[in-house]
Amino acid sequence: MTRVLAGVCACLLLLWTPACGGGKEITKAEEKDVLKILRSDKFEILDPQASSSGGDIAILAQMYEGLVRAPEIKDGPVSVPKWEPSLATDWKVEDNAKIYTFTLRENVKFHDGTSLNADAVKKSFERLIQKDHPAQPTKRPYATDLADIAKIEAPDAKTVRFTLHDSNPRFLANVSLHAAFVISSKAIDEMAKLNTPAKREKWLIENTSGTGPYRIARAEDYRGSESVTLTAFEDYWGGAPQIKLLSFTSMADHKSRREQVLAGAAGFTDTLLPSDWEDLKANKGVTLFTWDAINIMYLAMNCDQSKNYPTKDKRVRDAIAMVVDRTPFVERYYGAAKPAHVLIPYTMPFGHPKDYKPKTDTMSRDEALETARRLIREAGVEGAVIKLILPEVPRPYLLYPRELADLIRQQLEPIGLKIELEPRKMAEIGEMVPKGDYALMLLGWMGDNGEPDNFWRPLLDGVKNEKGQWQPSDNNLARFFDIEVHRRIEEAGREADISKRDKLYKDLEMWAHDQFRPIVPLLTAKKSYAWTSKLKGVRVDTGDQFYLDKAYFEK
Repeated sequence: MTRVLAGVCACLLLLWTPACGGGKEITKAEEKDVLKILRSDKFEILDPQASSSGGDIAILAQMYEGLVRAPEIKDGPVSVPKWEPSLATDWKVEDNAKIYTFTLRENVKFHDGTSLNADAVKKSFERLIQKDHPAQPTKRPYATDLADIAKIEAPDAKTVRFTLHDSNPRFLANVSLHAAFVISSKAIDEMAKLNTPAKREKWLIENTSGTGPYRIARAEDYRGSESVTLTAFEDYWGGAPQIKLLSFTSMADHKSRREQVLAGAAGFTDTLLPSDWEDLKANKGVTLFTWDAINIMYLAMNCDQSKNYPTKDKRVRDAIAMVVDRTPFVERYYGAAKPAHVLIPYTMPFGHPKDYKPKTDTMSRDEALETARRLIREAGVEGAVIKLILPEVPRPYLLYPRELADLIRQQLEPIGLKIELEPRKMAEIGEMVPKGDYALMLLGWMGDNGEPDNFWRPLLDGVKNEKGQWQPSDNNLARFFDIEVHRRIEEAGREADISKRDKLYKDLEMWAHDQFRPIVPLLTAKKSYAWTSKLKGVRVDTGDQFYLDKAYFEK
């Protein structure tokens, strides 16, 4: 981890009178009260229960809170997170991790002026886990993480009890997810009056209803996916933030964001190019914060047998996996990435089988090319034209989407596959995945809670549909499901002994890739934030989120 000083902060001078809703008015924002934040990705879905995008979550984490939260990143080796109190001050685990009882924090207000109580928590979780909830969101990508909930009770205003279908030692980790952020009961009632999920999503953007230190005070403060302004919530239970306005702007270009921070036109940015880190370290006006993040970039190959894509044939998937050379990918990150051969990143505290490689990754280059060409011919797809979907904007693990996708194109052409690149917006990708209308997709995943289950379940597991039939999860880019993989994910996730759970996940990893080969893991990348050295009190947690409720500008 590196924390090095380097830029100057510039702040905006704004006149401001937010609309009524909870909290006191801010009539003027001085220089010291405004922080301009540049983000590499966009903010498209600001409903905590509907989003799976890091760009959205960075905004949501300032406005909403869960019962527990991840600890702050510390120097030293990655360890299993020890969850900290947030909206719950205490919790009790009973009946072999089948019953979880939370005591709620007192004197907590939602942005709409209502008070936090057990009924609000109950309603918020019900909206997430119930398929036909009257206030259901546009989608529920994390519903499977909390599908274990059998019953939610509110014995009194300050106590919430969750009874699970079965023992689940991961439940606290899953409660820390952004999808479990608590939305006010009043807001859920209002959304239930609207007749479409899209209308509810729009309403929630215009009427933020969390307990967090910031909120969207006026509808016009959300200017589409490019820009949003958050206003300090003066009634925040943790104390009113000193920085009164957070001005978020989406800016995909790395160079522009770096230059604005160095020039003082912005005070905070994310995802700096590793090639720029040394220059930032040398500049005393900026704090550069880098760390070994829990993420993976990978190539997903559509396994859906009902689709007529070449990748439904395992021979094709094996051939692709054989010839992908990770070396140029990793080199592009200037030492800030390591090659990945399995699903679980090396940065995960457990579940990563060190030094293991699937059989496809152990061949010499010449042998791999020869074998791959033969497999492509045997599958009858030589000369096939295959589209590769990639994001338009950089991701923290995918800093150069077009360039790295083109590397894949170049590496697959010698085995007889013609790859066409198709950049898409993240919102479009989110809509494409459940339909499975693509053969290849280059994307990745950022760990949320330090659990291997947080990779296996969303990326290579499934859920039952309305007819009781298994189907891939909404974030399962490979559209892969196998009942034995599912059984082993369940077995590992329910094992309370960490050492035994570690072995179960490692065994699963060493079996599933050779057996099915649904994805090609490529690399795990370090992450970075940079902010003006005048900004103090920034907190970054083990889930890679930053928080500004205690931030201030040094005089």
